Parts: sequence; structure tokens; C-alpha cells
Amino acid sequence: MKMNRRSRIVALFALNALLIVAILVLPLASSADGQAGVFSRGRATYSMAGGNIPATSMGAIYIVDETHEEMIGLVWNEKTKSISSFGYRNLAADSAASARVRP
Repeated sequence: MKMNRRSRIVALFALNALLIVAILVLPLASSADGQAGVFSRGRATYSMAGGNIPATSMGAIYIVDETHEEMIGLVWNEKTKSISSFGYRNLAADSAASARVRP
């Protein structure tokens, strides 16, 4: 069956209307898992410092989340051309452990 010019325009108009409705309705339907819920951390303040990894010649970046008292160490991986993490510390737990009275 051959479609005439008018029926093609009507079909194209209907498809465009359907796409517009999808664009407007789908973002309102749900949110991504990482955007809210029990794992929501809120805003934070960060500091960054450069340094060396002990016993190596590699440089590293240390990023501290001051709000949640956490630190991560990052290094550039030349083989994979990507950033790799090499360490994580919970600074609040470290501080509490060092404040305990030792015999």
C-alpha cells in the first residue's frame, strides 16, 4: 500500500507529538538511583593537595572531603591512561582511634 503525501505528513506529525510528550513526561516519572534516597550525602567542602607516594617516585593527588571527614589518594596510571585510587581513609575514625587513651 502506497502512502500519499498527506498521510506521510500526518504520520510524521503524530510521531513528533509522541516524542515531545515522551521528552516532557519521562523525566518527571522517576529519578536516577544515585540522585536521592538513603545514600544522599548532600553538599561537601573539598581540599586537594599534591604529593608523593612514600617509597616510590610517583606523584599523587590527595583529596579530602572536609564535610564527611574522608580522604582518597589518586594516581595517574600511565598504562591504562586513567586515574586510579590507591587509598582511602576515614579521618573521623582515625581521629577517634588516636584520641583513645593508650596503656
